[in-house]
Amino acid sequence: MLSIGKVGGGQGDPRYYIDNVAAGKDDYYAGHGEAQGQWEGRGAEGRGLTGGVEDEQFLGLLTEPSTTATRPKTVLAYDLTFSAPKSVSVIYGIGDRTVSPVVRAAHDEAVREALGYLERHATWTRRGANGKHLLRGDGLTVAAFRHRTSRAGDPQLHTHAVVANTTTAEGRETALDGRALYAHQRTAGFLYQAALRRSLTETLGVEWEPVRNGAAEISGIDDQVLKHFSRRSQEIRERLGQLGARSARAAEVAALETRRAKDYNVSTDRLRQE
Repeated sequence: MLSIGKVGGGQGDPRYYIDNVAAGKDDYYAGHGEAQGQWEGRGAEGRGLTGGVEDEQFLGLLTEPSTTATRPKTVLAYDLTFSAPKSVSVIYGIGDRTVSPVVRAAHDEAVREALGYLERHATWTRRGANGKHLLRGDGLTVAAFRHRTSRAGDPQLHTHAVVANTTTAEGRETALDGRALYAHQRTAGFLYQAALRRSLTETLGVEWEPVRNGAAEISGIDDQVLKHFSRRSQEIRERLGQLGARSARAAEVAALETRRAKDYNVSTDRLRQE
């Protein structure tokens, strides 16, 4: 699954991502909160941004003045959230020390493949009066933050790929045409899911239930186990029932209304025990 949100314009706080980052080594078993963000994309390489994401480096990138003279950059970034199927999150969260790192690596690589697709097909900008000139941008600048759990504390392997609202075209930087990201959202999400299935089939030998809407669950994991570790989804469904609504917009409202503060400092040993 791939969802897209906006950072800026009153729709997101860029400090959310760095306030919840582990200070130490990227190690799922270290028990020190979430892994440090990593720079991805050709745009990041062009800026000399490699390895771990540093706090002020990240905030400076998102809040730097727009170089587009015709309009201010109200959207600072796009939050592309890649979420693994619940069965994958379960074997990542409670699998042993030989299984969990393999799942993590497969997820990370699948995210990179999807981002590569978006760089090739969805990196555009517009210039001129009313944005009439469409230009291909030279790469994306992405800070990728991998998280372990949902807000309800369930295993939920997902990555926030925060794409800065900037690209280079014809020698200068300019804001992205975000419509291209949304246009390719479904395909990129399907690609992520397919790459994840391929990798886990090759490395762990798992088999899959039928693919529905681009995603599939691992075969052999009881539905009650998946339901038990899906408390966040249940919270949203219950709120939708109270609202008497079923639309995508209603689901967004329900998610916001039931959002709780997330504890990022729970040790891995405690999470695994629970």
